Amino acid sequence: MKKTLLSNGICIVTEEIPYSISTAISLGIKVGARHESNEVSGISHFIEHLLFKGTKERSDPLDISGAIEKTGGYINAATDYETTIYWCKVISEHTHLALTVFFDMVRNSLFTEQSINLERQVISEEIKSVTDYPNSRAELILDEIMWPNTPLGRDIAGSIESISNIQRQDIIKFAEKNYVGNNIVVSIAGNVVHEEIVEIVNQNSYTIPSGNKNTFPEILTSQKSQRYKHAARETEQVHMCMGFPGVGRNDPERFKIDLLTCILGDGMSSRLFNEVREKRGLAYDVGSGSSHLYEVGSIFFYADLDKKKYREGINIIEAELNRCKDDLSETELEKAKSLISGKLKLRMEDTKSISEWNLSNQISYENHNSVDDIVSQFNIVTLGDLKATAISFLDFNKASIALVGPTH
Repeated sequence: MKKTLLSNGICIVTEEIPYSISTAISLGIKVGARHESNEVSGISHFIEHLLFKGTKERSDPLDISGAIEKTGGYINAATDYETTIYWCKVISEHTHLALTVFFDMVRNSLFTEQSINLERQVISEEIKSVTDYPNSRAELILDEIMWPNTPLGRDIAGSIESISNIQRQDIIKFAEKNYVGNNIVVSIAGNVVHEEIVEIVNQNSYTIPSGNKNTFPEILTSQKSQRYKHAARETEQVHMCMGFPGVGRNDPERFKIDLLTCILGDGMSSRLFNEVREKRGLAYDVGSGSSHLYEVGSIFFYADLDKKKYREGINIIEAELNRCKDDLSETELEKAKSLISGKLKLRMEDTKSISEWNLSNQISYENHNSVDDIVSQFNIVTLGDLKATAISFLDFNKASIALVGPTH
């Protein structure tokens, strides 16, 4: 992996894979829902959509997507709480074209009133569509009750009301403040030469000002009691999400938490899958996971439960979470380490995953962590560490539960 910092602050990281026929580009902007006020909630995601809607050189949106797709490649983007990422994958001979398109989008998007008003409708429908899915609605409710009165408790896409109120001048002001060199990282993996990539990026980005590097607004929240919320809906299942406060990405506890959630709910051989689905048939989908943001995180469990027996399902999940506080085995721990290690290594067969890995490392830590570096952190976790983590973090006095369905 090679890294260059341009004079305007843009960071370029490349991983040269000479035998690859593809090049994957991940262009990350250090801005997301955490950087928004309530009044413009959803504006990062709004801008992500608008960058595909026309530039000075490519006024027709089809000229943007079509430029990549006609080569056999594909292009897309996503917004999160802390980042907005644009990515594409192309045959290596089209790397120059793809970079030119990306920086045209970043530098020269038109943000016309027509495209803004049209995309406002599209995003409103996107928000409605997420709400239509009961499992997605349960996830949103869990965020609301775990992170009340903070950006983490809002839908990343904003609300229909906030999207309706965002105006063109808000979009231009937000983009000019955040789409600056010190907030841009370009990560490329494939059959490329680092020095050539640096030259191409420099040619296409020298007019971008360095600007100010974004920091993260502090999340002030504490939980000392259980939180519960349900949305009554006539569905065939009760969709449950249960969450506990976790840790940020720089906390060494994150590795223990990830191993714990792996044992409990990752895959068909996990504890929750076995107890809830295999032994009792109470759910089709059941599992767990964790998230690690800059300084905060969460541990979550989910299940789509039999609507007549959902209480039994929740009780079984609670029992399994409590049981792991004193009943974990070396066999389970070693299996979880092997599973996580294997998944990480398998990801590295794909240029897109490699570019995303390097981008994430640069944005999150401003340095490079290899897969082996991360695996070594998992490997030092002991059974005693894991039990202590379960006792500390799976505290039902701090549990939040969201339900969607015909509850009673």
